[in-house]
Amino acid sequence: MTDSPSGPQKFTRAELYEKVWAEPMVTLGPKLGLSDTGLRKTCEKYHIPTPPRGYWAKVAVGQRMKRPPLPKLPAALRGSEETVIVFHQPPRPAPKDVALQQVEDNSPAGVRRRFESAPENRIVVPAILEQPHPLVASSVLLLRKAKVDEDLRLRTRGMKCVALKVTLSAVDRALRLYDALLKALEARGHRVALVTKDNETTTVVYIDGEQVGLEIQEQVTRTEVPPLKPQTGWYSKKYVWDPTGRLTVALTESYLSVRAKWSDGAHQNLDEMLNDIVVGLGDAADAIKSRREAFERAERERQAAEAKRREAEERARRERAKARALQQEVRYLQQSLAVRDYVASMRAAAAAANLPPEHELFAWLTWADGYADRLDPTQDLRVPDDPDPHAEYRTAWNSPSPEPERSSWWQRPWYNR
Repeated sequence: MTDSPSGPQKFTRAELYEKVWAEPMVTLGPKLGLSDTGLRKTCEKYHIPTPPRGYWAKVAVGQRMKRPPLPKLPAALRGSEETVIVFHQPPRPAPKDVALQQVEDNSPAGVRRRFESAPENRIVVPAILEQPHPLVASSVLLLRKAKVDEDLRLRTRGMKCVALKVTLSAVDRALRLYDALLKALEARGHRVALVTKDNETTTVVYIDGEQVGLEIQEQVTRTEVPPLKPQTGWYSKKYVWDPTGRLTVALTESYLSVRAKWSDGAHQNLDEMLNDIVVGLGDAADAIKSRREAFERAERERQAAEAKRREAEERARRERAKARALQQEVRYLQQSLAVRDYVASMRAAAAAANLPPEHELFAWLTWADGYADRLDPTQDLRVPDDPDPHAEYRTAWNSPSPEPERSSWWQRPWYNR
């Protein structure tokens, strides 16, 4: 084997065979500059057998597993049993990129990923459910009484048990997955609980004060059953449901822009993805926190804008009230001056006509003098009040009230005669 830190890494088939059976591909692949899928494809190309699904989980609990021998290459590919396989290292990042990568690795998400990728922190699903987590233990008792829906999945609505949508054949594995995951989350300092809302129970993980809901689902297939005889009218379709055994861990929160599902697949198994799920739950908690903080920030901005709008509206209202008071005072002053001009003109005309002092006209003019005094704003030096304080609330259906006399009601001309 040739192993250079700056150049390509070279292995014979036998050397690579030993490596893939000594370390999980998910951790070996990045060391060789590949993903675990890319490493698996390379092994298939050179006819190198790889560990089957669930191999490392069984090894972790102490089971002794057999491994198939390294076969010979087919005649078409056989050049030498010492066929050299070359893995090219990924290009080294520029110094600036290295600094940025170090900053990202020191973030909470980076620390979380490094912790979960360490082999000693790998989460192992037990082969048998022994000493289960309290939430799993209580769920086992409840699920024994559960019925099945039309699609063969257990009906857990209204039950205070872990969130499950699986068939009876998959419930044991789902509970073992839940047991390993919940114990691992609590070992990492996170609290788990069951939250019921609208008769639906969700498994909730509290990470950094945020609630992240999850559930385990099983995929089922649906096949339509054709009717036994031709139907002439309306008829309801009938289906046959078949369990697949493929499980999915899904987040119940949506629109987070982070990974929300982890499923069994052709080359992956949920038993080997629990550490990735823990990382995903942390990412979801970060996304929920960011979304909540953004909402709170937008709400504070909205409230500040609303307060500013109300303050501006109040200033405008006070300005309109002062304008109404000023306009009325100006009208009163103009009316007062006009009345005094009238009185002066009438006295001059009465004098020219030699009217006697007891003439009723002079009593009328005396009253007009008093009325002019009561209208005159200079006779009562004060800041005038809004003559129509309800003008802001008047609608088109409410006709404006007649213009009131100046000042309070006891100062109106009809009262002070």
